Amino acid sequence: MTDFVSRLGAYLSEAFAGLVTWAARLTPARLAWSGLALAAVTLLSVNLIASETMSGWKADLTQDNLYTISPGSVTVLRSIDEPIQAHLYFSKKLGELSSTYKSYFQRVRTLLEEFQRISGGMLELTILDPEPFSDAEDQAVAAGLSGRRINAEGEMAYFGLTALNSTDDQQVIPIFSPDRENFVEYDITKLIHALSNPKKPRVGVMTSLPLDGGQNPMTQQETPPWVVMSQIREFFDVETVDQSAKEIPSRIDVLLVAQPTQLTPEAAYAIDQYALKGGKLLVLIDPLGESAQFELMQKQGEGRAELAKLLKTWGIDFDPKTTAADIRHARRVQFGREDSSVTEFVAWLGLDKSNIDQRDVLSSGIESLNLASAGVLSNATGATTSVTPILSTSPDAMVIGTDKVGMTADPVALLRNYVPGGTPLVLAARISGEAKTTFPNGVPKPEKKDDKKDETQKDEAKKDDAAKPDAAKDAAPAGTPPPGHVATGRINAIVVADTDLLADRFWVDAREMMGQQFVIPSAGNGAFIVGALENLSGSDALIALRGRGIRERTFTLVEDLRRDAERKFREKEEALTAKLKSVEQELEKLQATSAAASTGGSVIVSDQEREAVERFTGEMLDTRRELRQVKLALSQSINNLDGWLQFANIALVPILIVVFGLAWTYWRSRRTAAKS
Repeated sequence: MTDFVSRLGAYLSEAFAGLVTWAARLTPARLAWSGLALAAVTLLSVNLIASETMSGWKADLTQDNLYTISPGSVTVLRSIDEPIQAHLYFSKKLGELSSTYKSYFQRVRTLLEEFQRISGGMLELTILDPEPFSDAEDQAVAAGLSGRRINAEGEMAYFGLTALNSTDDQQVIPIFSPDRENFVEYDITKLIHALSNPKKPRVGVMTSLPLDGGQNPMTQQETPPWVVMSQIREFFDVETVDQSAKEIPSRIDVLLVAQPTQLTPEAAYAIDQYALKGGKLLVLIDPLGESAQFELMQKQGEGRAELAKLLKTWGIDFDPKTTAADIRHARRVQFGREDSSVTEFVAWLGLDKSNIDQRDVLSSGIESLNLASAGVLSNATGATTSVTPILSTSPDAMVIGTDKVGMTADPVALLRNYVPGGTPLVLAARISGEAKTTFPNGVPKPEKKDDKKDETQKDEAKKDDAAKPDAAKDAAPAGTPPPGHVATGRINAIVVADTDLLADRFWVDAREMMGQQFVIPSAGNGAFIVGALENLSGSDALIALRGRGIRERTFTLVEDLRRDAERKFREKEEALTAKLKSVEQELEKLQATSAAASTGGSVIVSDQEREAVERFTGEMLDTRRELRQVKLALSQSINNLDGWLQFANIALVPILIVVFGLAWTYWRSRRTAAKS
């Protein structure tokens, strides 16, 4: 072996020496061309070797890591305990007609191949081209894939996915729409999760909201179910729990309680015992449910107050008379009918990652949340539980009265009178730890009316109640706890001080494409709710996939310019309104004077009155001109910034490369001249 190595080394040395001798005889021009040829051969060799040995090496430089397999997907794939057969259908002609679909198919295929590798072969992938009148096309149609017409002859193209498990359960993605490309990993992982975990956790829903649809009290027309319920049903079995229930069934893994306005004291006791015995709760309580105001008017009751009592015992205070406002995260709204305007509505919040506790598992994948007229949560005095904020406002938030929001809200007045509070407000929190029951004496007994009690006795009873501390007021009447009563237990709940985040109008856009209804998330509201339910049910494998890539990125500088200009515009607008009122008053005075001085049908207008009208008219025109200048300055600032951004994206890098090349050439020439 040693002799072989020695002979090989000698052979290579001799070959290299011969190559050097041959190169020395070449002219500089031929040597340069030979060097270029050698460089090309070397580059090609490196590429071929890298494609064979480094095919698994990847670098994802996107801000949201859209091309990186998330930990949630890895967990789902590694938990597959039976083979899953996946069939990816893609019409080659569709790729020839559309480069968008071609590149999208490459991404889906690469993703599925990576899924196949991570699953250890439990995911079996087959790629089919459903050509017209082929068996593959028949299979695609039978599986429920949606075709797209690609020519006048009526030929259809397909791009979808079907998957089967060992028990012939089937899941289908009818079409991979480019609108959902950012969610492709979520869609595929959800499909695999449904096949590998056919048994779903059970969620109980107790609410007065029309989550499953209902009837509009104003139009008497049927209203569709809210989209969030369809997302919940994709992962959970849903069971409705009546607001007068005497007991929460033990088969329910998580209880979703959302604005139960008709919750009875008996049902509140059932929730209390369910939580203390280890049941998990997701509670949504709202000072004003704007998305279902008319429906809730027909379901009035003291349910919210009963729920607030439970929360107070568990460590959270909730005041329905207060609402959170945050100018830093205010959403832009259009208000008014005839003379509509657009401005920030400080009570409608568009939260981002800065408002979500990044240490909480629910923050994974959530980029934005939209809330409306949300309440404020605070720590209750003497609480024994741990209350950890999940959602919070910015320090610029302030507390406003609930009577200032809703149908009679004035966004401009709220913006004009806004005063930052300097302290973040808690909008959602997680409760954990040991807690006592709200009903130490068992099921609360309904109060019996005593017709014989005179008015004096009633007044004395009211005075005695007023003298009692809050804890004594909330306590149940004396009695004997029923069998199985639990006095203490460990609470595990998530509380959100808003219900409007469930409504479609605040987080989804519905679009129709090729006869299919697509729901495009504009915020992570649904993902947040489903993630909370999954976390409480003990399964957090899919939480990391929620809402990836849905954040609408805005240029901070552009947004600051727009806000500053709009603030100036509002000030000018108020000045203009005041001047218009002054002009109207002067005109009224002029008309009154003219009417009194008119003779024979003629109207006499004095020079002083005419000058006053002309003066106010001129001031009005000047103010309007200033308003136009403010708007023009705003547009110019944004356009100039946009031009610089385009220059940086398109021309700056090439210019830097050219400058670097010229500098390097100049340095080489100076170095060569110095040596000579």
